[in-house]
Amino acid sequence: MSLILGRLDLEARGMWYPISFSAFVVLFILFMKKRHVTWRQIYATFGVICSLSWIMDITSAIYFDAFRYGTDHGIGIADLISITFIPSGLAIIYLNYRTQSNKWLLLILFTLLSLGIEFITIQVNYFHLIHWKLYYSVIMYLIVYGCLLPLHKRVIENGFSSYPHL
Repeated sequence: MSLILGRLDLEARGMWYPISFSAFVVLFILFMKKRHVTWRQIYATFGVICSLSWIMDITSAIYFDAFRYGTDHGIGIADLISITFIPSGLAIIYLNYRTQSNKWLLLILFTLLSLGIEFITIQVNYFHLIHWKLYYSVIMYLIVYGCLLPLHKRVIENGFSSYPHL
């Protein structure tokens, strides 16, 4: 039992922040007015973005030693919750409110929001940069919110038959 509790990394400093923010994001999605996404699109977006988040975080943190979460022993409960719910939740909220007329405003707003979340996580001493810089994150957020999520939205709206080259 102590091995299991030890692996959950319950003593990590600042773990309250990613868990609290994850809960906020989930509640926000459950109660937000669905303007431009359906429950089916939320389901698809959650699965795709959650999978990509895990692949990117594991690759960056473990193989490239770019950053670490919590203590130095591995993946804890706050890591599981935050990697699963924060990126996919922000993607769902972004797609719900993004329109052709506000795409640049939301690109900037969600890039700053994501950077702010990352910065606060560093400040509460939960997220530790090793070989990663915050400006790398800005570039990644601009690519994700500016290119990848709009492409994802078109695919889930039209289906793969509209994209024979994919």
